[in-house]
Amino acid sequence: MFLADGGGASSPPEFGQRKLKVDPSAIPQARKAFEQALAEFEEKIEHSVRDLPTRPWAEDPISSETSKAFNDQTSEKALAALTFYKKQLIGVIDQLKMIEEQYRMTEGDNAAMWGKHLRDQD
Repeated sequence: MFLADGGGASSPPEFGQRKLKVDPSAIPQARKAFEQALAEFEEKIEHSVRDLPTRPWAEDPISSETSKAFNDQTSEKALAALTFYKKQLIGVIDQLKMIEEQYRMTEGDNAAMWGKHLRDQD
């Protein structure tokens, strides 16, 4: 499994849509890996989001200003980035499910066919 970005090592990373190339026999494992990433995201990140926005920790003018500046400058952007990341994870999982389903319709559960792609590359 690898990401196909079309760029060389010296080109800067680009954000946006990338193509994920997955050998058919690796689809179930890849899907499970992304599902695990989503589960960890939901467990660790979404629970932490409840603590946002930050509150003045010392109940003084300085912490109030700092808290307000943090919330104004980062909270909204961070939440938007996290929401976008979650949507990407869900999109990859949905695509892998669809690809796996299509492949199973074509090849069935025939283990010999699932590994055929790998043998053809040798």
